[in-house]
Amino acid sequence: MTAVETLQPAIIYLGTGLAAALAARAARVSPIVGYLVAGLVIGPSGFGLVQNNDTARFLAELGVVFLLFDIGLHFSLGEMRKRRRDMIGLAPLQIILCGLAFALVGAAFGFPWPIAVLVGVSLALSSTAVVARILADRNQPACPMGRSATAVLVAQDVVAIFILTFAASVGSGASLIGTEALIVLAKAIAALAVAILVGRFVVRPLFESLAATGNRETFTVVALFIVLAASAATARADLSLTLGAFLAGMALSDTPYRQVVQAEVKPFAGLLLGLFFMSVGMGVNLPAIGYVWPAVLTTALVILIVKTVVVFIAARLNGWAVPGATQLGFLLSQGSEFTLVVVGVASIAGAMPGAWSGIITAAVALTLIAAPIWTALGLHIAKILAERSKTAPIDTDEVAEDHPVLIFGMTGEGRLAADALRDHDIPYVAVDSDPERFVSAASDGYSITFGDARNEQLVQTLGAAQAKAIVVSSSTIPQPMTHGSPPRFVIVADAAERANLSAVGVNAYIAHAAPHGIELATDLLRTLGISQTAITAWVAEQAEARGLSFTPEKTVEVA
Repeated sequence: MTAVETLQPAIIYLGTGLAAALAARAARVSPIVGYLVAGLVIGPSGFGLVQNNDTARFLAELGVVFLLFDIGLHFSLGEMRKRRRDMIGLAPLQIILCGLAFALVGAAFGFPWPIAVLVGVSLALSSTAVVARILADRNQPACPMGRSATAVLVAQDVVAIFILTFAASVGSGASLIGTEALIVLAKAIAALAVAILVGRFVVRPLFESLAATGNRETFTVVALFIVLAASAATARADLSLTLGAFLAGMALSDTPYRQVVQAEVKPFAGLLLGLFFMSVGMGVNLPAIGYVWPAVLTTALVILIVKTVVVFIAARLNGWAVPGATQLGFLLSQGSEFTLVVVGVASIAGAMPGAWSGIITAAVALTLIAAPIWTALGLHIAKILAERSKTAPIDTDEVAEDHPVLIFGMTGEGRLAADALRDHDIPYVAVDSDPERFVSAASDGYSITFGDARNEQLVQTLGAAQAKAIVVSSSTIPQPMTHGSPPRFVIVADAAERANLSAVGVNAYIAHAAPHGIELATDLLRTLGISQTAITAWVAEQAEARGLSFTPEKTVEVA
């Protein structure tokens, strides 16, 4: 094979991927759709320009590996403790309910029970790659809905490890599945312990030495080595490549070099993830499923609807309001890349009746293609529901008894204050009279009620005089309780207004630093008793989530 013949597939991948991304941007749809359609066009079902060979599949899997590494960077043990409500409440409930529903459907169509359970639970999982990209495209990773979705996805990825192991054990007999589960659990716990120890005693000193050299290129080399070595180690232990990548990210998550490493591997992750989506499109065998296309469309629709409804129910049972639960349900409704792997196992595919293996594969791929559109529909419905909820009465007696922080105005500064409180388990209630801001915040999962700060009766019934603090996020919003006992934090437009409010004991801020409102949020946390160490770490997380540089000494500018 000549050099040109060797390079040709890579040229086709890159050229088609670039064209797909540009076309998706012009059509104002997610690049995911463009990549999936591009895979269909160049794959065996299209013009056959590139075959979905082992090399392409491996590179596509590496895309998921780097994605899991990036998620691991954001989920230290401390972060997992913060998200425990989602990871041990919302995620397990969603997986159990969805898995049971799909298992019952599979059994009704003649699936053997072990196969029905495996396929059902795999269908309960969502695509980390797809959801992460949708959240990034919509600038929603930092809102409650984005944070909860990410926590659920991490929990699902852990469950996927066991599913893949069970899938490989099916051919060995059902009696071995329980034993395999215990072995995998022991291996996973051991891998987690090793990752924590290596991160503390090996990775941190290694990066400190690299930082002393001032050689930026070495960070890239070492970061890639850590990702690939950890993935290979867990794969060698009969776990999965993705578990190793996730644990490698966790090992680095508590170090001060997390942001540098993330920046170094980001270009590789983006390129390989694009290839992953293209490989999914290439894997759809249109001629083979042409005669059962009604079954494919029906199955895809059932997956989307069932998961949307079940995730909505699970979110409501975990205390979510209707608009936020609706958007979360639509966001997590698509199938997972792990389902494609499970259905592709020969022993499982052979045990399915009829053409169900191909139907499920095509249906899951179709849900991945439809995910951005389906999520947009969910956002639209959530906003309609939020609009209707404006007239719903709030239980002011219960709010007053809890003495939460009151936030008037869910501007960007107000949202950041709410994020700060939520991340430190401090109760709050947001109030906004702007219809657009109210609808957007309610849809994204914030605790908010519709009301006007000029309504003294509402302010009093919310217990403003006994609140832990009051936040006013914009100088255009009336300032309730100008003279009162709770600490007051206000965003102002200029130095003159700041001086006037400071004279009456109000903490006034001009939002200079990015993200806007960080000065108010940090001082609010400090007033409520949060340690400076925790505040500094939180500010770094917020800066990282928004792609901003972080300088600790510039996080506060107070009147």
